[in-house]
Amino acid sequence: MRKLDNKGITLIEVLAVLILISIIAVAAWTALSIGMKYTTVETSKTEIQQDANIIISKLSSAHRQSDKYAIKIESEQLMISTLNGTEWKDFEKVLDKPYSFVGTTIGGNNLSATAIEIEPKKEHANLDLKLNKNGQSIDIQTTLTRIRTDRP
Repeated sequence: MRKLDNKGITLIEVLAVLILISIIAVAAWTALSIGMKYTTVETSKTEIQQDANIIISKLSSAHRQSDKYAIKIESEQLMISTLNGTEWKDFEKVLDKPYSFVGTTIGGNNLSATAIEIEPKKEHANLDLKLNKNGQSIDIQTTLTRIRTDRP
């Protein structure tokens, strides 16, 4: 009997290896793409939350330091103006990024292009901040407070 020379690989073995490698590559690519999509969504949510925190901080600062201030929405920007003695300052952007503020209220009033005046010494301001951008949104409810001096 003669021995067979088994130094090569067969076509079936090559096909089996290619199929296994393809299955592993597809699984890895799927996991990677899901991870990248999740990261993009979470990064966007985090950015909106950070911007909401900045907005609340600036509004809280104005509420605590001003005798009176006004806020409005203009061209997808939240704008604020403070009363300095008897003179109103020009409206300034609270944040440099555009957002949709649809549904945002302060003191029970919907924010719009018409300025809403707040007198912190006379009233606390309930804020319902709704930020929307690129299909992502956040809704934060808080109260801007200050020691009230309108009571005897």
